[in-house]
Amino acid sequence: MRFCYDTRMREYLEHLTENFVFPALAVDERGALISANAAAMELFPLLEPGRPASAAIRGKSFANALGDVLSGGKSALAIVDLKRPKRRLEAHMSALSARPGGSHVFIHFRDRSQEQSLARMRMNFIASASHELRTPVAAILGLAETLRGAARDDEAARESFLAHMEQQALRMKKLVDDMLSLSRIEADGHKLPAGEADLNLIARRAAELLHDRAAAAGVRIELRLHDGAALVRGDAGQIEQIVLNLVENAIVYGGDGGKVRIRVRRGVSKKGAARLALSVRDWGAGILKKHIPRLTERFYRVDKSASRKAGGTGLGLAIVKHLAARHGARLKIASKKGKGAKFTVIFPALAE
Repeated sequence: MRFCYDTRMREYLEHLTENFVFPALAVDERGALISANAAAMELFPLLEPGRPASAAIRGKSFANALGDVLSGGKSALAIVDLKRPKRRLEAHMSALSARPGGSHVFIHFRDRSQEQSLARMRMNFIASASHELRTPVAAILGLAETLRGAARDDEAARESFLAHMEQQALRMKKLVDDMLSLSRIEADGHKLPAGEADLNLIARRAAELLHDRAAAAGVRIELRLHDGAALVRGDAGQIEQIVLNLVENAIVYGGDGGKVRIRVRRGVSKKGAARLALSVRDWGAGILKKHIPRLTERFYRVDKSASRKAGGTGLGLAIVKHLAARHGARLKIASKKGKGAKFTVIFPALAE
């Protein structure tokens, strides 16, 4: 570009910015733009060769950092916040060539928005987990104190309190197990499962495993399986975990409907791709529409007291969502208050 004083330097800077993997630009010793790659122009469409980069990239942090490098500094770091779309960027600046009037500066940007979002999620998760654990811990400590004092010689009270302490300890164990399970699932989320799984067999096994629990709650489990093969690419154990979580939820929260149906059926997408849908349906009280988008959030509960009383951790559907995503599947939730709920996981199907 004509704004670069040295032809070789200009060619070098253009090559550097255009081939850089991140949004990048170079400015001269006055802070005027020499070159910018397409990614940088997309982020900052007001960039214009020959004009100050700080006119297109607003913010005190950016202007101060650039000024420091133009004044003789070797490098600097600035934070640039974009409003639309809302993103947080790190601008890394490095002095390139020393000239009598100053130095050219190379700037590249790293998007830290996702890291910031993940950090917030981790903090919220830790806060929520701590809150969930605090209740059973407090209950156990209170019961232990009572056993050492007023109930020391009361055999009936002692047996009752010990049973309650065991219940609270089991609740904590389930919570910890679910948190560890979720962590492992997230760690392996980028790895596609390599095996094959038969949804018909998994649905039948889930019904068998939960038969006694359903019967104790007065619930009948009904199976409707696909007539042919129901094979999907995936980890059979993890898919079974999906089904068990969904059926357990249906028994606990929709059991007053008296029946839970597990169904496997084959179909095709709008683009003609083969799909297998595994659904769990109940005829219980149903879920208000406003709650449905948040059901898969960690520790989100429609009725907190009922969930805790039933032994729920608030992580079951979060686990289902992450396991479905790992298998390239999609979770759909449909419900109407008073008419039950239906949870469907749609998998890409293998050939029959």
